[in-house]
Amino acid sequence: MGKLFGERELSKKDFERIDIDVRSMPKEIKEKLLNGELTPLVEIRDQLDNGIIATMPVKLRLQRDTDGNAVLKAYPVSRDIVSDLKLQDAELKRLQAGEVIQKDIREGNRTRTMFLQLDQETKSLLKREVNKAEIDKRIDELEHVKDITLGQNQRQAIREGKPVELEVGDTKVTVGVDLRQNSGFKAIDGDMSEWKRQQEIKWDMANPGQMGYWQTDENRWEYKQVQEKYKIPEAKKEEKKTVKEEVRQTLHFK
Repeated sequence: MGKLFGERELSKKDFERIDIDVRSMPKEIKEKLLNGELTPLVEIRDQLDNGIIATMPVKLRLQRDTDGNAVLKAYPVSRDIVSDLKLQDAELKRLQAGEVIQKDIREGNRTRTMFLQLDQETKSLLKREVNKAEIDKRIDELEHVKDITLGQNQRQAIREGKPVELEVGDTKVTVGVDLRQNSGFKAIDGDMSEWKRQQEIKWDMANPGQMGYWQTDENRWEYKQVQEKYKIPEAKKEEKKTVKEEVRQTLHFK
């Protein structure tokens, strides 16, 4: 499958705004962006309306807007799930467990059914409209490539966001919705336990082990552990909240 975006769609203006030099960007970050996937963590610098320069680790992703233009979206790291969707406790628990769920979301005068998935490192919700995920098309492609036939119950489970384990000859394949992929769909060699293992991301709130890319003053990139300054002590959460929310609101590129 070819890349979803061309290098010319990496808007220099968008990246300059967050103090990233596209020319020196590590290959792994660029490849993820061109494939429409989430990048590894990247430290960015963004100037707020009050003139303060805020730095924070985010994941970046290129997406297309309704006019087909490439837009850059950022997912800042947070300790808690970031959502304005008024999720129920049961929905939150399923997302925290790594499940993909469906939810009707009203935006303006329109209600759309969306797939929701939690990115464990940033605690951001990944969303994709069910109708645009083309799940049946992905299933048809899978059947053609693997020379298998899925039953109606298996197809319906996948449509609902549930992974399904299949027997392909003497091996097992597990397939399902994964919004971290550019297609929104993933097939792996292995059973359900392997699917869950690959979906899990090690996460330790007291001593996070996330790794990311940071730019030095010499405009070089380093790959290292998330810096201490991003581990906000409980007593300072409220103090930092206002600035962090302002940063979050500014990171929607048009």
